[in-house]
Amino acid sequence: MGNECSTLNLYDSVRFCDGTTVMPGIRRKAYFIQQDNIAKYPELPKLSDEAVKMGELGCYKGNFTLVADAKFKVIDLDDSASNVICESQGEKPSKSFLNKATFKHPGKGEEATGFARLANASNLLFIYQERDGSFRVIGNEMFSTNVKPTQESGAKETDASGTTLNVEVTDVAPAPFYKGVIPTDDGDIDASTGKPVAQE
Repeated sequence: MGNECSTLNLYDSVRFCDGTTVMPGIRRKAYFIQQDNIAKYPELPKLSDEAVKMGELGCYKGNFTLVADAKFKVIDLDDSASNVICESQGEKPSKSFLNKATFKHPGKGEEATGFARLANASNLLFIYQERDGSFRVIGNEMFSTNVKPTQESGAKETDASGTTLNVEVTDVAPAPFYKGVIPTDDGDIDASTGKPVAQE
């Protein structure tokens, strides 16, 4: 009797073309929303889905559906000091990923301080953009996101200052890719292209 495990045939080759340039880092802004304002989440493919391919397992299908009048907000980032790390955690068969982001905002004024106060006790979801234009998500429906803001004034004229958000959340995949729509106050963004959604 054969093994009927659905994951047996999911693996495929993972190739890399010599001479390809991979640009590290993330771009200069992230989108965020309080998760109470999300009415429906996009979904990751199930390992048992028929015809699912390996490269699709870390990509959300569908869009975020928000409650009435809710929009994603923007936080400007210092792209030279922001970073995302996704690492395995736990033991089989309950292993997962701990997705961690360091989002550095250059300011530490009243708006940044008010945001830090709110974010410190909120369950937020973030969408950030990698250098190559891909959008990825920190936050999900299953686990609460922990945001730990810090502010530093700096002591010397060359010291770093600003507001840093250290974000952590457990997920079943490393920061999933998102190719749906991002509704913002400045219009909807098509995450598959990074461009505004054309108005009909």
